[in-house]
Amino acid sequence: MTNKRSANLDTQLIHLKQKQFTGHLNIESSDKTLWRIYLCLGRLVWADGGVHPHRSWKRLIDTYCPKVDWYISRIDFSYKPDCGDYQALKILLEQKLIEREQAIELVKTRATEILFDLLQVETTQQLIITSEVASTSSFLTSGLQMSISLVNVEQVLQDAKLAWLTWHKKGLAKWSPNFAPVMRKQERLKEEVPGIVYQNFLKLLDGQSTLRDLSSRMGKDVRKLTSSLVPYVDQQLLNIIAVDDIAIPQYSQQLAIDKETADLSRPLIACIDDSPQICKIMEKIITQRGYRYLSIQESLQAVPSLIKANPDFIFLDIGMPIVNGYEICTQVRRVAKLKNIPIVFLTGNDGIVDRVRAKVSGANAFITKPVEVDKIISTINKHIVNNSEPILGTSQLHNSI
Repeated sequence: MTNKRSANLDTQLIHLKQKQFTGHLNIESSDKTLWRIYLCLGRLVWADGGVHPHRSWKRLIDTYCPKVDWYISRIDFSYKPDCGDYQALKILLEQKLIEREQAIELVKTRATEILFDLLQVETTQQLIITSEVASTSSFLTSGLQMSISLVNVEQVLQDAKLAWLTWHKKGLAKWSPNFAPVMRKQERLKEEVPGIVYQNFLKLLDGQSTLRDLSSRMGKDVRKLTSSLVPYVDQQLLNIIAVDDIAIPQYSQQLAIDKETADLSRPLIACIDDSPQICKIMEKIITQRGYRYLSIQESLQAVPSLIKANPDFIFLDIGMPIVNGYEICTQVRRVAKLKNIPIVFLTGNDGIVDRVRAKVSGANAFITKPVEVDKIISTINKHIVNNSEPILGTSQLHNSI
């Protein structure tokens, strides 16, 4: 049974909690953005939808399940029944890739983000809210039978309301945390900020990473991060703009590293770069060449991940946030089983100082960005002796990328 309601969102959620409602809310804004909130006996089970469902899901996986690479995982994140992401989270739990406590925090974080967005949208747009009632038994057998946690919806709502109130009081209401900062006047910015600040801006503010993405990557509160950028926006040195969601990975058994069927005799090549775009490009080049591939986007996870995976070759971005490429390379060279693994830096800078630092830290070679197929293949061929036939030749790779 479907019921249409006109009261505001927080009033409805409190009412449904008190009624011990089981079912879900469908919420649609004036611009046709859709959200869905699932409740069981008045407690929150899951929430999804919004303007950036894939970005949000990837951030949560990176934060709470760092063992899983969202881009190359064997989990099918494109699964599309009710609560499709929830189904994927259950699989992660079953495979012991995430602890239950982390899964519960993931659910709370997802719900708080969505409720924050709805509270912000509600100030400028009308929300159309409909509720679909379900019996508890049918609800639990429709995909939620192994409930991860039943969360107190009132507590999550209070957390979201407090976050929104703080955001509004700090003068940030005209921007959504789903917006992305981008440099406007690069030369003037370079003149007016310290060199290290400018380099961080150059690395991070690419117009593609949202405020929430950057907050998650840097481990910094999104409100404090946004407030720190406002003076530059006021001077018209930066802008904060709406951006599209990222594409969902195409589930592919061919591109996934399947522990049961992969040819483990083929060399494993790791790429450490905080840019999802670079990692995707490198994945296509490397896997279509016939090698196994490992992507690492969090600098703090780089060395532990390399020790566990024991790769045969490493591509490493110099300009990683928190821990840079030079530091990672130095740490890798201190690990006995990795000290002779070829390491090639990926960088946008190719000066004498950069090359000296690379040599001192233990790198074997340098490749300047943007990534080019010929450079990547020739570098791999130079450092890896692989007797297996490549899947694709260089010319075929050019045509497929």
